[in-house]
Amino acid sequence: MIKEIKEHKIIYLLLLIILLLAGFFRLYRAGALLGFYYDQGRDALKVQEVLALRDFPAIGPTTGIAGLFLGPFWFYLLAPFYWLGRGSPVVAASFISLFDVGAVFLMYWLGKEFYSRKVGLLAAFFWGFSYHLIFSARWLSNPSPAPFFTLLLIFSLAKFFLHQKDKYLILIFISLAICLQLEMASAVFFIPVIILLWLIFKPKIVHKKYLWISIAIFLGFLIPQFLFEIKNKFLMTRNFFSFSRGEINTEDSQTWALPNLAFLKQRIIAYFNILFSKLEVNPAYTSKILAFLWMIFVIAKIPSAFKRKSEENGMNLIWLVFLFVPLFFLLFFVGNFGRLYDYYLIGFFPAFIFLFTLFVAFFLRKKLYWPLFALILFWFLYFNLPFLKNYLLAGVDGPQNITLGNQLQSIDWIYQDAGQEKFNVDVYVPPVIPYAYDYLFPWRGERVYRQQPVAEKVPLLYTLYEVDPEHPFFLDAWLAERDKIAETIKVQKFGGITVERRLRINQ
Repeated sequence: MIKEIKEHKIIYLLLLIILLLAGFFRLYRAGALLGFYYDQGRDALKVQEVLALRDFPAIGPTTGIAGLFLGPFWFYLLAPFYWLGRGSPVVAASFISLFDVGAVFLMYWLGKEFYSRKVGLLAAFFWGFSYHLIFSARWLSNPSPAPFFTLLLIFSLAKFFLHQKDKYLILIFISLAICLQLEMASAVFFIPVIILLWLIFKPKIVHKKYLWISIAIFLGFLIPQFLFEIKNKFLMTRNFFSFSRGEINTEDSQTWALPNLAFLKQRIIAYFNILFSKLEVNPAYTSKILAFLWMIFVIAKIPSAFKRKSEENGMNLIWLVFLFVPLFFLLFFVGNFGRLYDYYLIGFFPAFIFLFTLFVAFFLRKKLYWPLFALILFWFLYFNLPFLKNYLLAGVDGPQNITLGNQLQSIDWIYQDAGQEKFNVDVYVPPVIPYAYDYLFPWRGERVYRQQPVAEKVPLLYTLYEVDPEHPFFLDAWLAERDKIAETIKVQKFGGITVERRLRINQ
């Protein structure tokens, strides 16, 4: 008993260290390294309207499918954090990153609840120290908090199916609704996954009230989108059916099709690279060996998982279904021009990391295998910590570097150079619409300098432009037009951003 208490204290201490380091990795130099671009500026402008009570959006950010939008939950999730930070993107990004620290804790909690504290600690370790998962958590975008809510969904499903606790139905439907509003590409597959698990476990609902409350809450999340659909003559519904029929975002007028061998090979390689990059930043031969051994381990687990003779086997089944059923369906998905971006699979990362954790934990069972266990941990840290160190200590003055750090430097330079003189600002960014600067200029001017660029034309003009290595001719054409109207007096560079003080010609 005393030995067990001491062991638990050690585990809790290690968990605390993992959580603190996970938080540090996700928050350190958030202001300097934050990517604040088109999407982030658009979201900040929308949240600004919400906080000023000028607009309450019924739809959220656009998806990768033309004419399809997410729900508005993301904007309302950001609103209190922007309010607390008085409009600061750094404060908002920091709070969003903390959701991923919550995901680290949920990985531990799931391990502790259904396996052992050691398994939970190992799962938290892999999630907390993965370079790509840390980078994703620091991305101020709607998919970033999705793993936290995915883990809440998996936890509540396990409680409902394995412990027969009806009250967790409410958390299931809330988590599902939020996941669908944060990242539809992966969360849409949660619906067939839940249906399949329901058919497998065949749960008996004793307290029906929880089911009806859950359905009502889920439908409540959809009310804004439903009202938007009515107002816009079911625009998204029509676009969804057009996409399903292969009429938009396809190369060969197909969204679903039987894959040929070339497509299968391409997609399976994509699965490997996307999933194992969360363990080895650039998956190579070592990852291939571990992937092969991991697949043998997973296949060996399938028969016992379906027999469900123990709670652990039942949990294994939930992880297996959550990962492999969506990946199977995606083998037949050829829409969206055949693209499979990393964040499309963000809802499946928790299941993958946990199944890999179970594979590694297998080597803890016998002392004979402990050297292999230690070798895998060393491999993981060796291929993550150096990348993490380089990222967290990176400067912001590289020739193509554009982050909030040098964006604010360039804006501060303009305000300080102008002093009390009235000035205009003209901005060029590669996506054409400079939403980031549309937000940052007024916010910085109001909070720090009590001044704003003026709308009427005045002699003093500042041009600010970002590097555009993919389309330099667009930038050259833009600069040529500005040279016709204003003469350059002073030039200052901040990493990949150039700022010019100009005086209008013939003023």
